[in-house]
Amino acid sequence: MKILDLHLRAFGPFTDRHLDLSGGQHGLHLIFGHNEAGKSSALRALRALLYGIPERTQDDFLHGKQELRIGGRLRGSDGADLVCFRRKGHKNTLLDAACKAAIDDECLTRLLGGVDGPLFERLFGIDHESLVRGGQELLAEQGREAEALFGSGLGGVNLHAVLKGLDEEASQLFVPRGSKPLINKTLNQFVEIERQQRDASLSARHWEETRKIVEQAQRRLAELDADLSESVRQRSRLERIRRTLPDLARRAALREQLAQLGETPHLSPTFGQRREASVSQRALAVAAQRAAQNRHTELQAKVAALTISEDLLAEAEAIDDLRESLGSHRKAAKDRPALVAERAALESQAAVWLAQVRPDLTLADAPGLRSRLNRRRRVTELGGSREARLAAVEQAARQLAESGRRLADKNQLFAALPPEPPLDGLRRALDEARRAGDLEQAGAEARARLLRHLDDSQRELAALGCWDAGLDDLCRTPLPVPETIERFATDFQALDESRRTLDKSRAETEAERRRIAESLRAFQLAGRVPSEADLDQARAHRDQGWRLLKRQWLDGADVTAETRDYGAGRALPAVFEESLSAADEVADRLRRESQRVYEQATTQARLETCEQQLREIERALTLEAGRRAALQQSWQSLWLACGITPLPPREMQPWLTRAVRLRERAAQADELRAGVAELEARQQMHARALHAALTALGLPAPPPERGLSLLLNQAETHLTALMETGRQRERLKKDLTELEETEQRLVLDVETAEKERHDWLTAWAALMNELGLAQDTSPGEASDHLKTLDDSLKQIREAERLAERIAGIDADAAAFGQRASGLLTRLAPDLLARPLDEAVIELHQRLGRQREDQSRRDELLTQLRQAGTDRQQAESAIQAADAILAELCREAGCASPDDLIAVEQRAQTHRQCLTQLDELESALVSAGDGLGLADLQAEAEADRTDRDALPAELAALETRIETELRPRQAELLEQKLNAERDFADMAGSDQAAALAEAAQQTLASLRGQSERYVRLKLAARILRDEIERFRRQHRDPILTRASGYFARLTCDAFSAIETDFDDADQPVLVGLRATGERLRVEGMSTGTRDQLYLALRLANLDHRLDHAEPLPFIVDDILIQFDDPRARATLAALADFSARTQVVLFTHHQRVVEQARELDPAGERVMVHELI
Repeated sequence: MKILDLHLRAFGPFTDRHLDLSGGQHGLHLIFGHNEAGKSSALRALRALLYGIPERTQDDFLHGKQELRIGGRLRGSDGADLVCFRRKGHKNTLLDAACKAAIDDECLTRLLGGVDGPLFERLFGIDHESLVRGGQELLAEQGREAEALFGSGLGGVNLHAVLKGLDEEASQLFVPRGSKPLINKTLNQFVEIERQQRDASLSARHWEETRKIVEQAQRRLAELDADLSESVRQRSRLERIRRTLPDLARRAALREQLAQLGETPHLSPTFGQRREASVSQRALAVAAQRAAQNRHTELQAKVAALTISEDLLAEAEAIDDLRESLGSHRKAAKDRPALVAERAALESQAAVWLAQVRPDLTLADAPGLRSRLNRRRRVTELGGSREARLAAVEQAARQLAESGRRLADKNQLFAALPPEPPLDGLRRALDEARRAGDLEQAGAEARARLLRHLDDSQRELAALGCWDAGLDDLCRTPLPVPETIERFATDFQALDESRRTLDKSRAETEAERRRIAESLRAFQLAGRVPSEADLDQARAHRDQGWRLLKRQWLDGADVTAETRDYGAGRALPAVFEESLSAADEVADRLRRESQRVYEQATTQARLETCEQQLREIERALTLEAGRRAALQQSWQSLWLACGITPLPPREMQPWLTRAVRLRERAAQADELRAGVAELEARQQMHARALHAALTALGLPAPPPERGLSLLLNQAETHLTALMETGRQRERLKKDLTELEETEQRLVLDVETAEKERHDWLTAWAALMNELGLAQDTSPGEASDHLKTLDDSLKQIREAERLAERIAGIDADAAAFGQRASGLLTRLAPDLLARPLDEAVIELHQRLGRQREDQSRRDELLTQLRQAGTDRQQAESAIQAADAILAELCREAGCASPDDLIAVEQRAQTHRQCLTQLDELESALVSAGDGLGLADLQAEAEADRTDRDALPAELAALETRIETELRPRQAELLEQKLNAERDFADMAGSDQAAALAEAAQQTLASLRGQSERYVRLKLAARILRDEIERFRRQHRDPILTRASGYFARLTCDAFSAIETDFDDADQPVLVGLRATGERLRVEGMSTGTRDQLYLALRLANLDHRLDHAEPLPFIVDDILIQFDDPRARATLAALADFSARTQVVLFTHHQRVVEQARELDPAGERVMVHELI
């Protein structure tokens, strides 16, 4: 896709701005703008056109959000054009060329090849910040090849930080044999909870007895709580009655006062204010009416005292004009004598000058000579060209003679030159050899690289271990893939972890078994603990004796033999009594030592459990040993085909990595050998071509076997000499042609100069005849004659001008006197006797006084009209106040405004009583504990307690509550809490349930943490595998292209990018200097690292363009820290890259613009657009 046009119709600081980006096949378009010119806005506009205007934009400061419009004309790889505009919005933001109808975004998505906004900015956009960040990431990754290729292919993703973050987060979750990570800590918590569960127990009979004690304590506490609640309720009722009685009495008094006031009119809250305002307004209006009437009478008297002359005022404009003309009249009268004298002097001087040129003429005849002055310019022109015509004839003759001499010399030199040989073959052979570069140096460097490579490979092979054969055998050996070794390593690690877990469990279980055995021995040392079986046996022995006694005493049976067996020959009653005591003793011990009985039984059960667990662990260990032997056998079998006795899998993983790298180095050695052979073949080819070209020209040439450089130097020497001879021949040919043309031109120049001199003489003679002068008059004499005549005519014209001015002064004086006399006759005949100047001034002063009187009269009339208006307004205000007072009387129900105050006071008293009654009832409701007024009144009336006895009754009730009921409640509550605590201590089932719930919660937490840990480890592993896959698939094409770009960007300070291995045997990128020195990324300067990152970005894009839609590459001021040579080289690289896709470079540096124009003066590949 290519951007042909960018229309900034309304965006940021732009209005109807158009950028034509259609130049070139794709082209490097450099958009330049000073600070504040809108460069950044144009860059944002380009992104907004392709992917939409952001919701929060900073480019709506000139145009509103809904007015923003960016348009463009885009061309796809199929040649189809799309013209569209973008507006701000959430949907249907892509518009057609008329900015009216919405078009489908899919039209633009197809041109973009499905690339979304973030991916476009990462892959096809780069600015100075991302360039510097990319160089810093190369440094942080220490130039590791896989991360550098993969990260630059993604547009500068910090893979090192991503992988480090995944590993750190996983380590925070779980570490084998760790204790602080979260999963390890949770596992330890789960083991401890299980141990506590095993220790939890309960005695059923004690539990039942304690439960009954708790229920009895709860019942007694409930009975006391009921008694206490009733006492508190009674106390609250008495306190409520004591609080509300005074307010109820005041309420009854207020209701009685309202009844005494009777019916009162309902007046509005503003009644008093309205009454006072109306009374005050009427009094003010009456005073204003009297004042206005007095002022009206006084103003009428003042107006009558003024006298105005209407005739004088009617002629005011004429009088003002006459007064203004008085000054001019006086000045003209003063200037007239001087003008008359100046006119006489001018006429005298003009007569003197006229006599010098034409003594036969008078001043009256002089104007007829003015026509001769028209020839003055002609005299000047012809006079000025006289010397030039004479000099031109002489110079043309000299130049013609010199040109003939130089032409003869050049012809002699040209005849002495040898014939021109054909140089195309030699020049072509030299050009091809030069384009091939320094092949001998390249061959030497390639051979040196091959030797270094072979030495490094042998050293690495010797250090590999486990391998005694050569490198070729290693390349042919079928080594296992890394995934298989990783699988074996994982299986061995799982077996090791399982074995460690079983060993740990066996040690813990064995320790637990020893602790339990010690506990049982402690029970035995403390005395044998009776069991339920002992009790059953004692009771059975007692019951047998009782049966024998009943048979002997009741039935009279002979039980001698049975008694002998039962009592060992002792008397039956004595033996029965002992058995009865023994049974009771066992029962009592079981009751007293129930806890020991329970603990001994529990301990015995735990001992049996531990022994069972030990047997299961031993069986599991036996199975683990078998699995490990089988896995070890499979591991040995895996390496049989390689003839290698393998180390453990974790140690064989780096061994395999080094072996694979050695295989890669072997392949690289083959490539280096092929390169050396190719360079040697090219040397021989160019040497034979140069030898043949020199021999064809008959020039001496060394044999090709002596080396290309010797032939190249000799061929260049011969070609330089032959080309210099050819250039000399061409220069002589050019000089001869130019001299022949010059000679022909000079012959024409001589003829032209002679003709122009003759034409001048003819024209000069005719001009002198017109002026009445001799033909041999010189140009200076003719010029002096015309100047004297011109001066005389100027003096005459000035005298005539002064005469006209004097006549005008006389006419103006007569007109002024006539106008002044007319005005004085009509308006002030008494001033005719005075001098004209004084009369005019006095008349103007009288006009001024009349104007002042007229202004005074107008002011008085205005005040008179205002006084009438004030009087009318006062009368209207009086009427309005009377109307309001009448309305207030109607509202108050009285006949006269004088009664309003009394009615208002009675209504105010009624309103105050109602307000107090409302407040009192609100207070009663608030103090009534939720009872209504009627309930409170009824409660107070129903209570028969003496009002004076209320405090004593309340005090007695308070004393019973605080000194009897509450202490008893606290005592019963303490008994209940103690019983519940004992019951809780014995309630092992609750503790076991809580521990079980805690165990389940711990397992749930452990499950979530484990899932997170697995996701993190899988993500890191997948990312590393994908990075390695990308390196293997794209390493060769990308590094080849990146080497070319890196050499250009660094001005050949580096010749290529190669792969080396770091201390951890990981492939890393190194820069190869022209001297053969290898430089790691850590040793590069900041600018060189930036250029390495840019070379990788360009190589990735170049590789991507082989199979994807070309999209514009947007570059924003990346040359800030580049020096001039590398900045120029970068521009050249971008210009070449623009042959594959369009490149748009934004900058505000004038130097970048100058370098771009120097790079392509014709503007065919590099186009500069300025934002002004």
